[in-house]
Amino acid sequence: MAPLQKRALYSLIIGLILAAGLVAVFTIKGVDTLNGESGYRFIIYSLWVGVPVVYGILTNLTLRKPAQVDERDRLIMERSARTQILGITFSLAAWIIILTEVYHDTGQVPVIYLTIIFISVLVISTLSQSLGILIGYWRMDRNA
Repeated sequence: MAPLQKRALYSLIIGLILAAGLVAVFTIKGVDTLNGESGYRFIIYSLWVGVPVVYGILTNLTLRKPAQVDERDRLIMERSARTQILGITFSLAAWIIILTEVYHDTGQVPVIYLTIIFISVLVISTLSQSLGILIGYWRMDRNA
């Protein structure tokens, strides 16, 4: 397994665990508590920071030497951007549809959702890039 492929797999697994943790905390405590409880807010912020930090650490650990990245890896990285853009686009579309339907009667969406949308896009971006890299290796191996 190539170092880039390992990094993508590890970051996808860890990112999914952290994302599941975020969803679990929001399910248990609710989104509205994010405005009121500072302890809860700091837990959420630390989880949000955790995904990009873990991704950065895994990137540095597995790709320390530029010589480890060959043309195939560069091509896969470039193509993974397509998956990343699709992930971001679909997540934003989901946010728009869900929030429009939930808050249609009130005519306004609580401000806290701006922060949640921004951080979720960061998380989705990281996860979808990792997924795009894994798909790229799978396609290259299948066609070889």
